[in-house]
Amino acid sequence: MGLNRETAASRFVSVIIGLGMFVWLLSAFNLNGIPDLLIFSTLLLFLFITEYYPIPIWKGLSALSFPLLYTIELLYGWGISLLAFGVIVCLVNAMNQRPLRVVFFSPAQLVISFYSAVQITDFVLSPVSGQLSDFWFAESRIMLVTVLYYVFNNLIVDAVLLIRPQPYPLKVWKTKFISESIVTLFSILYVTLMIMLGNQNRGVVDVFSYIFFFSPLIAIALISSFIARLQQERNRLKALYDISTKFNAHLPSKDWLQQVEMPFLEFLGTDIVLLFLYDGKSWNKAYESGSYSLKKEMSAEFMEHLETDRDMHLFNNRKEDNEWAFTFFSPSIKSVMVSPLTAEDEVTGVLITGRTRAHSFSLVDTQSMATLVNQLAVAWKTKLLISEREKRVLLEERNRIAREIHDGIAQTLAGSVMQLETAQRVFTMKPEKTKELVAVSTEKLRGSLKELRESIYALRPYPTERIGLHQAIKSKIKSVKQDGHPFQIRFQERGIPRDLSTMVEKVIFDIFQESLQNTLKHAEASKVDILLSYSTDHVLFKIKDDGKGFSLYESMIKARNEPHYGILNMNELSDSLGASLHIDSAKGKGTEIKLKIPNLEPREAY
Repeated sequence: MGLNRETAASRFVSVIIGLGMFVWLLSAFNLNGIPDLLIFSTLLLFLFITEYYPIPIWKGLSALSFPLLYTIELLYGWGISLLAFGVIVCLVNAMNQRPLRVVFFSPAQLVISFYSAVQITDFVLSPVSGQLSDFWFAESRIMLVTVLYYVFNNLIVDAVLLIRPQPYPLKVWKTKFISESIVTLFSILYVTLMIMLGNQNRGVVDVFSYIFFFSPLIAIALISSFIARLQQERNRLKALYDISTKFNAHLPSKDWLQQVEMPFLEFLGTDIVLLFLYDGKSWNKAYESGSYSLKKEMSAEFMEHLETDRDMHLFNNRKEDNEWAFTFFSPSIKSVMVSPLTAEDEVTGVLITGRTRAHSFSLVDTQSMATLVNQLAVAWKTKLLISEREKRVLLEERNRIAREIHDGIAQTLAGSVMQLETAQRVFTMKPEKTKELVAVSTEKLRGSLKELRESIYALRPYPTERIGLHQAIKSKIKSVKQDGHPFQIRFQERGIPRDLSTMVEKVIFDIFQESLQNTLKHAEASKVDILLSYSTDHVLFKIKDDGKGFSLYESMIKARNEPHYGILNMNELSDSLGASLHIDSAKGKGTEIKLKIPNLEPREAY
C-alpha cells in the first residue's frame, strides 16, 4: 500500500512538472513588448536574491518574492513575469544542488499557482472594473491574486504530502497554514503600500524608486536567511553538546545509550537513525530513533561490505547495486548515509541514517555525520576498555584471594595437620608434649578460621554494588546511630541522580567511610553534614563536622611515617579517578572533606 502511494505521489509530481512546463512555454507567446532594461534587470536581481535567501517558515523556507513578481506582472504582463520567474526558481534550485525532480517541480508549482491566480482574478474582476475606483480595483486585484497564489501553491504541496505514504498530521498542517498566512498578509501589505505610493503622483518612477522601495524587502530576506542559518548551526552545536554530555554522563552505566533520548535526529537533520555496535562477539542494535525502520538484524551482506570497505558511503537514491544499504528501512527512505565506527583500524560499529527525500544529503551533512561517528567510536572503544578493565580487576582480585588462601590459610592448615599427627604419635609417651601441640594447633586453626571468614566477606558484593551508593550511605549512617554515637548526622542529595560506574561508587563510599570513621574516633563533633551532589559536569561528595579539627601539616608528617594513614589512603583513592580531594581543617574549627569528580571521563573507571 505504501509503495502504491509512493508511486501515486511520484506520478502527481510528474503531472505538475508537465503542466508547469506547458504554462511556462505558453508565457513565452504572451510577451508584451520590450521592458525597460535597467528597471527590469533590477527587479530580476531582487527576485533572484529573495529566492536564493528564503526566510524560515514552518519546517522549511518561504521566499518573499511575491511582491517583486507581482510588480513585474503589473509593469510587463504575466507572460514575461512567469518566463523570468520560472528560470530564476529553476536556477536557484540547481545552484543549491537540489534533486532533479525538485529543480523542476518547485518552479512548476509556482508558475501554475501564479498563472491560475492572475487568470481567475482578471476573470472575476472584469465585470466590476468600471464600478470601482482605480485604487480599490488595484487593491482588490492585489488581495485576490495574492490569496489565490498562496492557496494554489499550498494545495499542490498538501496534495503531495497527503498522497505520499509518510504521515501528514493535522497539527503540522495547522502550523504550516499559520506560517504561510503570515507571509500572505505581509505580501498584501507590501504591494498595497506600493500602490498607495504610486497613486500620490510623486513624479517620474525610475530605477532608483524601485531600489529604494524594495531595499527593505531585500534586507528582511537577507537578515532572516542569515539568522536562520546561524540558528541552524547553533542548534547543531547544542545537539552535539547534548550528545557529548550525555555520552560522558551515562558511559559507565550498562545500558548507556538506552538511558536517555540522544538528539541524533536534531543534530543530523534526518528522519531515522540506527546504530549497530560490535562487542567482539556479535553485532547488536544499540540505538534507534525514527519511524521508518523495518527492524531487521545485521545481514551477512551488510557485514561483508563493512569488512571490505570502511569509508563513509552516501546513497542519494535507491538502486539495485546499493540495495544492501537500504535493507533496514521501509521504501519511504530514499537517501541513506552509512558510516562505520573505526577505532585503531578496527570496525566496532556502524551508524546508519536516512531521509525520505532523494538526493537530500549535502557536504555539511556528511561533515556532521563524520563528527558524530568519531564521538561514537571513541565512546564505544572506551566502553569496551572499561569492561575489559573491570574484568581484569575482578580476575586480579580472585587471584589475590587465591594467593592469600594458599600462602596463609592453606599453609596454616597443613602445619596444624602435621602437628596433630605428631601429637597423635607421641600421645602415650609424652602427654605434656601432646597437650602443647594440640594447643598450638588450636590457636593456629582459630587464626585460619578468622582469615577464612575475612576472605569470604571480601568475596561478597560491595555495599554499593548490592544496594547502590545512596542506600549504602544511609545504611552506614543508620548503623552509626544505632551504636549510640551522640552527634547528629544529616545526609542530603542534590541534583538528578544518575548511574555511576562501580569503581566511582566504591571510591566515594570508601572515602565516606574513612572520613566518618575519623570523625567517630577523633573529632568529638556534635554535628556531621554529608552532601552528595550531581551536576552536568561533575559529582561532588562533601562531609563536614563541627569537631575539634586538626593540623593538616602535622597530619601530612604523620602520613609519611604511617603509610596506611587515612588521608594518604583517601588521596590515592581520589587519584585513581582523576578526581580532586580537598581537606579543610584547623584546630578548633572542624573538618570539611570534598571530593569532586569532573565530567565522569572514561579514566574514572581506572
